[in-house]
Amino acid sequence: MAGAGLLKLGTLALDGKQVAQLICFDYNNCIYLYNSGYNPDYVSLSVGLLSKALAIKDAIEKGKKKFDFLKGAEVYKYHLGGKKFRFTAA
Repeated sequence: MAGAGLLKLGTLALDGKQVAQLICFDYNNCIYLYNSGYNPDYVSLSVGLLSKALAIKDAIEKGKKKFDFLKGAEVYKYHLGGKKFRFTAA
C-alpha cells in the first residue's frame, strides 16, 4: 500500500526523539486516520493532539478535500473540528 501511495506514516519528533506517530490512508482525495499513538512522557505537551493537527494541516496544504477520523467518539476528534456522521441506508 505504501508503494501505491495509499499508506501514509507520520512521525512527530522533538529534539530528535519520536514522540507521536500516525498511520493514515490516502484514498480518493481523502485522508483516513487509521491509528495513532504517542509517548506518554510527553503528554503535557499534547503531542498526540498536535500530531493530528499537523496531519490535518498537511492534508489541507496538499489540497485534500476531507480528513476522516473514522470510527469512534473520542473527544479529541471534536476538538479538531470533527462532526458526527450518521449513515442511513436507502
